[in-house]
Amino acid sequence: MTFSNSKERDISVTQWALIRYLKDNGPATFSDVADYWQVEKPAITPIAQKLAAREMISILSGADKRQKIMCLSEKGEALHKTIMEATDPFLEELMEGISQEERDVAATVLEKLIMNLKRRG
Repeated sequence: MTFSNSKERDISVTQWALIRYLKDNGPATFSDVADYWQVEKPAITPIAQKLAAREMISILSGADKRQKIMCLSEKGEALHKTIMEATDPFLEELMEGISQEERDVAATVLEKLIMNLKRRG
């Protein structure tokens, strides 16, 4: 599955997930993302490399040369903004009739379910 109304926005769901992660959490190592997604670190490499090739993210060396840090680039920030603006009307329609309190409760329940799944392994 890809987000594609234009060549610029033609990215995979996993690429979009990495862009969202970096936007929400700031610069991160491959290990940070792998731990969050509960995947092996090598699973992150091709996703990051494709985004770096398109200049959506930068991959920098950390204090330890083996450690790589991913940062969202200006181009990645712009893509994030474009996609979020395109999806906002859909999300508003989706949330119609659901109060903020109900949204907060749903978010809390989902977070607890995720934590339970992580503990279970």
